[in-house]
Amino acid sequence: MEAMDRTHQKMTAESLPRLLSKLCVPTVLSALLPPFTAIFEAWLASNVSPDACGALGIVFPIHALIQTIGFVFGTGAGSLVANALGKKDVQSARQLAFGALFCSILLSTCLTIFGLLFQSPLLNLLGASRETVALAKPYAVCLLSSAPLMCACFVFSNLLRAEGKTTRAMLGLAGGNLFCVIFSAIFVFFLDWGTLGIGFSIPIGYSFAFFILFFPYWKKRTLVAVAPIFGKPLWKSAKKTAINGMPSLFRQGLTVVAVILSNHAARQFGNSAITAVALSSRIFLLCYAVPLGIGQGMIPAVGFNYGNGNLKRTKEIYKFCIVVSTVILVVLAVPTAFFADSILQLFGRGDEQLQFGMPFLRSVCAILPLHGLIAITNLLLQVLKKPISASVLAAARQGIFFLPLIFLLPSIFGFTGVWLTQTIADALTFLLALFYAIRFMKAIKKKRPG
Repeated sequence: MEAMDRTHQKMTAESLPRLLSKLCVPTVLSALLPPFTAIFEAWLASNVSPDACGALGIVFPIHALIQTIGFVFGTGAGSLVANALGKKDVQSARQLAFGALFCSILLSTCLTIFGLLFQSPLLNLLGASRETVALAKPYAVCLLSSAPLMCACFVFSNLLRAEGKTTRAMLGLAGGNLFCVIFSAIFVFFLDWGTLGIGFSIPIGYSFAFFILFFPYWKKRTLVAVAPIFGKPLWKSAKKTAINGMPSLFRQGLTVVAVILSNHAARQFGNSAITAVALSSRIFLLCYAVPLGIGQGMIPAVGFNYGNGNLKRTKEIYKFCIVVSTVILVVLAVPTAFFADSILQLFGRGDEQLQFGMPFLRSVCAILPLHGLIAITNLLLQVLKKPISASVLAAARQGIFFLPLIFLLPSIFGFTGVWLTQTIADALTFLLALFYAIRFMKAIKKKRPG
């Protein structure tokens, strides 16, 4: 109980810069590592063969789908657990934690079985060409086999963040990704395993991450024990978590659809166009990890204060996170746009790849600063238990706005239409996020969040 009181006091009374630096720095680092690892893997693949980098881009939707399962239950349970701890309802927090873990492992296991049984049709669906199928398949097999382990890590990291243990969550994911980087380099450069070596590093890295993340639960050093529950309490908790995690489903799930459609739209222009889309998308995800990580660090702070009825502090946390995210994104976007050609040349020096990649990457940079407001507002709505509003905002970028444009613009403007689709979709999503932000601020003034 003493640990609970200390955590409660920190979340509700500590100065915002100090509190959020403790919470957000580890989550930003945790969020940066997976896309950094993905970019490093793309660089390794470019050393395997010219088409290998594109092959990894083809498999990216599988990775995003695994993350979708982990984030739906991890983020969904994390915000609910933070709310429950803010009310000092430990029993509900424990039920939510186990329900999230159980369901994420169950669904990811189903994905593994389905993916391994239908490898070739799946890769064709994702937009693989004849040249890239053989390169993509070994990596896809390793990735699919690791899905349950990866989902367990995503859930545990979110549960640890929910009770303020963001450093432990960071160390687990950071260590796992570091192992992925080290072993993939060894397998490619010293053992010459190609894309199989890049894929084989995934289960090694996430096994290490799982050990680090599970250790405090094993030693009973957490506020929330992941104690088994079955029957009605399990399904009730799972349902509540899934509903609250719906924004993550739309955000991550529609990313899968968007990448598949982008790959198909780019495939008609050749493998260089597919590679350009894959590289630009991975660089965007690396930059986007900053507001995403800040938002994930914000979750326990907002959850505790909102659960405690402190609306003024909730608003201050929200505004602080938006300002910091936007400033950092501007700092990242300007040099990335200026040195776009040099960055793309790290992954191959073909003129055709630069021709496709430079306008795509610069369009990403032009719209990047808007994602501070988008990401923070989306996570805020999720913590405030506004699943419908949060789901609409999460679905906007890669669904509501993106899907009609990707079918229309490439047929009119060629490859320009591929990157123009995402730019327009991002701008429209920003306007929607601004609407929700203004509505939240007005609701706070009336003392009733909405």
